[in-house]
Amino acid sequence: MEISLTGKVAVVTGAASGIGHTITRAYLACGARGVIAVDRNKDLPQVLKQSQELYPGRLHSVCGDVAEEQTAIAFTAAAVEHFGRLDILVHNAAVSVVKPIHQHSPEEWDSVMNVNVKSLYWGLRHVIPVMVQQGSGLILITGSISGEAGIPRQGAYAASKGALHQMTRQMAIEYAPHGIRVNAIACGTVDTPLVQQSAEASGDPESFWKMLRDAHPIGRIANTEEVASFFSYMASDLATFFTGSVIMMDGGYTAQ
Repeated sequence: MEISLTGKVAVVTGAASGIGHTITRAYLACGARGVIAVDRNKDLPQVLKQSQELYPGRLHSVCGDVAEEQTAIAFTAAAVEHFGRLDILVHNAAVSVVKPIHQHSPEEWDSVMNVNVKSLYWGLRHVIPVMVQQGSGLILITGSISGEAGIPRQGAYAASKGALHQMTRQMAIEYAPHGIRVNAIACGTVDTPLVQQSAEASGDPESFWKMLRDAHPIGRIANTEEVASFFSYMASDLATFFTGSVIMMDGGYTAQ
C-alpha cells in the first residue's frame, strides 16, 4: 500500500527539528504538491536546504513565532500564493516547562499556553476560511499522552495538550459540514533533540533512557520516522473517515 499526498498542500509548524522536520520531509517524499515549513528558528532556511534541493519549488519556509497571529497570516498567505490552496495544517510546534503547575511563573504558563494552544486559534482564524472556500481541508494536531494521563511535572504542558485534544473534538463537529476534518495523534515519548538534551541534562543519561523505555509497555520509545509515517497516512485519502479522533500512538502507555 503506497501512501500518496499527490496534489496536496500542507503547512507544518515546528518544522526545524524533531517530529515537524521529519513530517516535512515525509510529506515531500509522499508527493505533496507543496509544503510550507514554519518555525521560529532563524536558521530554518538552512535546515531545510537539502529538502529544497531535492524538491525544487515544492518547499517554502516561514520564520516566525506561532504564538503571534502574524505568523498564521504569513503561512496561510504563503500556501495560497505559492500553491493556490491549503489542504493540510499540521499543528505541531510546542514548548514545555518541566515542573509542577504551582512552580510555573506566570510568564512560563503563558508561554506554554500561547505556543501550544493559542497558536492553533490564530491558525484557525486564517486557515479555516481558505478551507471553507475550497470545501475541504484537514487539521492534524500533535497531541500527547500528557493530555490523557497524569504524569508528574508536566505542568502547563499537560493542560495545553488536554486543551488540544478537546479542541480536536470541538472543531471536528464544528467544521464537518464544510468538508473539514480534524484529528490528533497523541504520541508517547519520541526520540527528538529535545528529549536527547533532557537526557544529557539529567546527569545520568543511561538511567534516563531506561526510565523512558520502561514507562512504555512496548519497551521502547518512538522515533520521528514512524510518527511521520502515521501523519502521512492520516493526511492521505486512505484515512478520510477519521475525524474528531484522538489517536493514541504511545506504545501502550495509556492502556496501563
